[in-house]
Amino acid sequence: MAIGVVGREAQLGELARALNAGVFQVVELVGEPGMGKTALLTELRIAAAARRARVAAGKATEFERLPFAMFSDAFGDAWTDLLTSVDTPDGRAALYRSARSLLPGAVLVLDDVHWADEASIELIEHVLRHPPAGPAVLAMAYRPRQLPDRLAIAFSALAGEEWWRRVEVGPLTPVEAAAFCGDTVSPARRDDLYVASGGNPFYLDALLRLDPGDREELPDTVRAVLIGELAGLAQPLRMVAQAAAVLGEEFEAGLIGAVAQTGEIETLAALDALIARDLIRQSLVGQRFRFRHPLLRSVVYGSAGAGWRIGAHGRAARLLADRGASLAVQAIHLERSATIGDAGAVEVLVRAADQASSLAPARAAHWLREALRLLGDRAADQPELSMRLAHTLAVAGQLGESREILHEVLGRLPAGPSDQRLEAVTTLAMVERLLGSPTGVKRLLLSELGTGKGKAALELEVAAGAMRGSQFATAVSWGERALESAIAEGEHELISTITALLALAHTFYGSTAEAAAHLDEAVRMIDRAQDKMLTGQLESILRAGWTEVFLERHDEAVRHLTRGLELARAGGRSYLLADILVGLAYACLWTGRLDEATRHADEAFEAAVLVGSDELRTMAASVGVAVLMWTGEPANALRAAEKAVSEMGSAAGRGPTIAAGMLAQAKLLTGDPAGARSTLLDIGGGETLPQMEFPTRAAWLRALAHAEVALGDTAAAELSVQRAEMTASASGLNGHRGHASLARATILLATGDPAGAAAAAAVSAAAFGAVGMRLYQAQSHMFAGSVLADRTAAMAEFGRAKALFGACGAEPLFRQAEIHQRRVGGRTRKPAPNGQQGDGPTPLSDRERQIAELVAAGHTNRQIAEQLFMSPKTVEAHLSRIFAKLGVKTRAAVATAWTQGF
Repeated sequence: MAIGVVGREAQLGELARALNAGVFQVVELVGEPGMGKTALLTELRIAAAARRARVAAGKATEFERLPFAMFSDAFGDAWTDLLTSVDTPDGRAALYRSARSLLPGAVLVLDDVHWADEASIELIEHVLRHPPAGPAVLAMAYRPRQLPDRLAIAFSALAGEEWWRRVEVGPLTPVEAAAFCGDTVSPARRDDLYVASGGNPFYLDALLRLDPGDREELPDTVRAVLIGELAGLAQPLRMVAQAAAVLGEEFEAGLIGAVAQTGEIETLAALDALIARDLIRQSLVGQRFRFRHPLLRSVVYGSAGAGWRIGAHGRAARLLADRGASLAVQAIHLERSATIGDAGAVEVLVRAADQASSLAPARAAHWLREALRLLGDRAADQPELSMRLAHTLAVAGQLGESREILHEVLGRLPAGPSDQRLEAVTTLAMVERLLGSPTGVKRLLLSELGTGKGKAALELEVAAGAMRGSQFATAVSWGERALESAIAEGEHELISTITALLALAHTFYGSTAEAAAHLDEAVRMIDRAQDKMLTGQLESILRAGWTEVFLERHDEAVRHLTRGLELARAGGRSYLLADILVGLAYACLWTGRLDEATRHADEAFEAAVLVGSDELRTMAASVGVAVLMWTGEPANALRAAEKAVSEMGSAAGRGPTIAAGMLAQAKLLTGDPAGARSTLLDIGGGETLPQMEFPTRAAWLRALAHAEVALGDTAAAELSVQRAEMTASASGLNGHRGHASLARATILLATGDPAGAAAAAAVSAAAFGAVGMRLYQAQSHMFAGSVLADRTAAMAEFGRAKALFGACGAEPLFRQAEIHQRRVGGRTRKPAPNGQQGDGPTPLSDRERQIAELVAAGHTNRQIAEQLFMSPKTVEAHLSRIFAKLGVKTRAAVATAWTQGF
């Protein structure tokens, strides 16, 4: 890498290694203002271009903060095309996924990231959560003290990754500073300059611009030096420089005169003079110019009077409006110049917010706040604008602030029935549910019920809050009230939503027959409804889809949730996306469509992050844990589960129970049955697991029984199995029956009844197969194959498991089934002549053969104990007998004997 900066060999070496890595690399250049981070990024761009790499470079600016400014700057027309391709009411998640396609093979350089706008911050976080495959470099420079908290947290969490490089850019050494000054500067002055600059290259450069004769009057701060550069400017030059600073990081020559209120000739002459003084430099594109350094622009901007700046921004706003500039660019100047009561400015800010709301809701919320500020006392007369701000904040994931604004709106609205008050209350209830605190708004909902306005809608929100708070009996009760009110009020659009809620509430309450009846009615209405009507009642399709997942109507669940997903994206209902996507992920997971489950879970995670829902983010992460377990990566699954639990944040409801359940499963798979049992009992609320949701309780009870068998506590395991069987009997669901039967098979095997265990496993496989739960079905076949004495039957069971695992993409389990099938088919002994016992080793029992097979497969005693539901000491005892019968002394010898078909 060519060196175009003084010193910095270590930093340049890190950049070179990132380019040479051949895999994705992140480089963060960290240093205080003026340390030369931009110069190092320039060197990286030059080196990358010399290798014919695709280079994209963008930078954030201090004052403007336009949405996605850095990425627009970096990718130009390609970014514009992306924005056009996702021009939908909810294109943010789609934009982020599409943006990742720009990275493979590229060197993306982002400067001044500490000034990044909110939308760019979200996109950077998204890219870091989904690093591209193949070679690519993302280099970011920033000032550490000004880095937004969100990025600081994300960078800190990733700092240990192999593809992450942190490069500190500190002061120059005295030797490097001397080289920077050059031989024309005397050693004494070099020493003075070094002390005054602290080794900061930008400060050193500024000090070098002083007259050498002023050595005794060196300013105490470099800001004073920069102001000193301006002090010698004639008034026209100063005005032009200040007008340029108002216009932006880069500016057009043709705009400066109108802002500075100078004539064209005078403006151009001043521009030439500023260029000659190296205060301003010409950009590479057209008639655009920029300041020598962002710090210089900041000083120039600050040197203008506050009143003059207000007028200058106002003139810039009018000029840009006349030229047809974007609403976002106009908004930047209006928020700095408009006065209270400026209706025209309010209109532009609101329109700019509307344009930005889908892709950059945080910036849209900022402009809506500014619009409300400009309304002054009249803001109280426009609650609809505050409502719009609250909704935008919710979409941006700023749920707490959204809640505060909704409370303010309700405080200003007169008591009594009104459409505005009803909308505010129901919106607040939705925000509280997303925050995981649905009970906080219940008192308000109940008080509003007394007004007589929107009774069905309010009762529905009470029921929905009870659902989120796991109070399912209450949800059923209030849901039935809401249904009666909706019918009486003729609120036909609400009826399907309430009916779907009742279906889901009954499912969680454990009344499966009632759930199915309500579901059938809800589905009938949903399927007859046109998309336009459903867009306003999307929670009906969400709840119906989830109920179908739990009632094992998986194909119908996918159909309805997919329709809901399309409508939510088209209608800008981003706060529902995560819930819909998590439902799709679980439907695909339970039917063995692992690739689809992973894709939906990844999208759900991102949607939950964007809307700020810890509960849904945790549920999405749990799907990823489950996929890792099914694909034969228990150690990775354990790490992912521990991460999901540690990052639950304020998650409430189903999220924590699912994540902890997955952690217990991962502990079980990695040989920690005691930890698995403890985790399940803690999160489940005791031995009956009452806090685990009813639709999945049978599965968790099976896991608990498995852990108890592995710990040698067959009495406790028997009770857990009985509870799983009671759950299955109460629900009548095949999936529950499958889990209960497989749990029964486990304890039968542990208590010495392999034939009974095989029969129970067969019942389990049939139950799972009846509802397309292929992975569990395959698991049941594997279990049956491992305990059957009849080799032909065992081979057939392993064959069925192999076919199902293969169809689901569970490759490691497919290979495991294949190995078991092959070994069962080959484990025959040649009979001795005349039927007499030969002189070979003493025959092994069925249990000993199982253990020998697992030893040959490389399993440890602990792993064998887990798989065969016995204690490690029992495994050791069996191994001692195997050694004696085979006449060997090592596990390797057992493996050799097994492969030779003893």
